[in-house]
Amino acid sequence: MNKAIRKIILCFDNSDLSIQASETALVLAGAFGSEVVGVHAYNAFMHEGAFRIMEPTLPAAYQKEEILQKQRDVHSTLINVGMEKISLSYLKPVEDSFSAAEICYRSRVKEGKNFNTINSILQEEGGDLVLIGSSGFNGNGKGFIGSVCIRVLRSNDRNFLIFKKPVALKQPKFVVCLDGSSSAISALKMARLLANKFEAQIHLVYGFDSELHKNLFMRLKESLINREGFSFNSKQQENIHDEFIDKGLARVGHMILDKAEQEVFGAVTVNPVLTNGWGLAGETDSSPRTKRVLEGHIYKKICDYASDIDADMIFVGRTGRHFTEGMDIGSTAENVVRFAPCSVYVASHEEYKGWKL
Repeated sequence: MNKAIRKIILCFDNSDLSIQASETALVLAGAFGSEVVGVHAYNAFMHEGAFRIMEPTLPAAYQKEEILQKQRDVHSTLINVGMEKISLSYLKPVEDSFSAAEICYRSRVKEGKNFNTINSILQEEGGDLVLIGSSGFNGNGKGFIGSVCIRVLRSNDRNFLIFKKPVALKQPKFVVCLDGSSSAISALKMARLLANKFEAQIHLVYGFDSELHKNLFMRLKESLINREGFSFNSKQQENIHDEFIDKGLARVGHMILDKAEQEVFGAVTVNPVLTNGWGLAGETDSSPRTKRVLEGHIYKKICDYASDIDADMIFVGRTGRHFTEGMDIGSTAENVVRFAPCSVYVASHEEYKGWKL
């Protein structure tokens, strides 16, 4: 059994995305010898509350307290037993498919508020990888993430594969987001593990937003230039700043990509590295790894790049170099999850130890 993926937690609600997640879980478990736990939460209490709200609308013959209480008891029994059986029936085809493939599998269903129940099962089960759909039955367009998915993601610092579309695992294309953080390196290690197993092409990307720094500089200049006794050569300083920001951050990006590649693969490839968006300034060489430095709004450039190459999965660290206590997930990671054109692997947080580039 591969130690990296010993146990997979599959969150399943019978929606299209959860069915796609179960199909990928089957492939991953078969490839790595993983145990799989299928999880489904049902909220009987919500239905009981809805029944209570409807009580005043019942005919007069049912308004006596003893009759209402009897109806409540009957309804409660039916809902609890019925929803448990429905939940198990959802998971029965999943169980059958894993059994046919001779993969270790078991189902867990539990009553409670969906995300709270999943959280409690995750705490009990542990697991190396959580598979969950980005939404259930009510997906609502670009940028939409279902409440269960986002709450489970925010509440649990672990490795997630979040499904937004089917994941092709036959010579797939992976985009790995690198920023020098330890979490990003973990994401790259998982990408390498899967790439070796499924012959994937890996695209290493680093993003920086020079416009942010330019805007801050302009605001600083405007606040200082008219102060009495302050000498400020606006044009000269602006040119120096632009030269440093545009070229300096790009150089940092190149170094981070090379350092990450060397740390995980033990070697550095030489191929065109582009600094203005992703452009088409050069063709990708024959190496299985491609490196790109993307300039612009970071999460958007990552998502656009993934769309441009028709990526099958994006890998991102849960937190970046600017992590501070109290953060549940970094803004870039969350926005990539929201706007990615494909499924997203989110690596768990790791303390940033710093790099010497």
